[in-house]
Amino acid sequence: MTLAVGALLEKARSETGLKDFGDNWFVKPLTRLVDDVNREAGLLSPESSAGARIQSALSDRLKLVQYFKDNPAAKDEKIELACAIIGLPRTGSTMMHRLLASSPKLTALWWWETAFPLPLPGERVSDPAPRQDAAKAMVDWLLTEWPDFESIDPMDAMAINEEVVLLDRTFLSTTYDSMMPIHQYGFWQAEQDHDPAIRDLYGFMQAIQHQRAMRGEARRPWVFKTPHYVLGALDGLLSVWPDVKLVMTHRNVMDVLPSYCSMCASLSVNSSMTYRKDRQGAHWSRRFREGLERLEAIRARLPQGQIIDVRYEETVSDSLGTARKVMTALGWGFDDADRSAMDGAIAANAREARPRHKYAAADFGISTEDIATTFAFYHERYL
Repeated sequence: MTLAVGALLEKARSETGLKDFGDNWFVKPLTRLVDDVNREAGLLSPESSAGARIQSALSDRLKLVQYFKDNPAAKDEKIELACAIIGLPRTGSTMMHRLLASSPKLTALWWWETAFPLPLPGERVSDPAPRQDAAKAMVDWLLTEWPDFESIDPMDAMAINEEVVLLDRTFLSTTYDSMMPIHQYGFWQAEQDHDPAIRDLYGFMQAIQHQRAMRGEARRPWVFKTPHYVLGALDGLLSVWPDVKLVMTHRNVMDVLPSYCSMCASLSVNSSMTYRKDRQGAHWSRRFREGLERLEAIRARLPQGQIIDVRYEETVSDSLGTARKVMTALGWGFDDADRSAMDGAIAANAREARPRHKYAAADFGISTEDIATTFAFYHERYL
């Protein structure tokens, strides 16, 4: 069965009872995504996998427009960023995200907020428990579908998460070519104008911050984190937050590339008839190289000090000390409350508490010689 854009749009309207999608700029990337899912993904059950994800994203777009109609003050929310962590995946960026976001001065999105950014029907804004319960059930289901994922990237509905999940609602997102073998879509989306997608992200953040404020929570600067920026969306981020401090996490691509391919394999191997490990290795090798080259061009025009570089080995060997350096470089300082909170984050994210993640470059048709040659420009500068 193939997916159809018109049917997806109409079903979202029917299921929500809402009609207004707002600016229809998103139809172009939606159409490209649907076309490539139909052509490339080879999904065993496209309607219940990609179709359900796209359907949910469209419903949330309708709900966001309605949320602003019902809560016009939400449009006045100012979203302040403490920083955006922009390293490649598997570079210690998740640990850095959790460390910085644990500071009482800062905040980040909860997993349940990214899964369900808007109140469910009948839900009181003061009590998001229905969404939290739905997110917990979703995590339980996902871990039954992707049993290997726990050793790679643990999911917890009550832990923090990446804003790229909100960007899934724009249909310009690295999530899609991570979850499905739609390689041409991945290359295409990386070259698009991401400004409207990041503006939509701002809108979702306004709605989430407004809900938090209505629950009596203090407004605090946000810590963003997703590899999606280095993989295509950084110009868009800088168009909306031109002065945002960027934390670039670095690790040898010899480790990064097969680790990420292994993660993607866990999402695709049992759901796609067209998935091939060697194609995935080639796909992410090119995506990573082009992303890092694009970053170098952007970096050359940014003021000195706007990007803070952090090596994986530093984050792993001295998590607290590295976080202290980053907090200081960001201008937030580091006090006893930060230390206590980050000690807790380190204890909660101990690697030995999880199953071991096993991977090898050769499994994905990648040679260490090719990686060394392709990424020499990056390794020589940052490692």
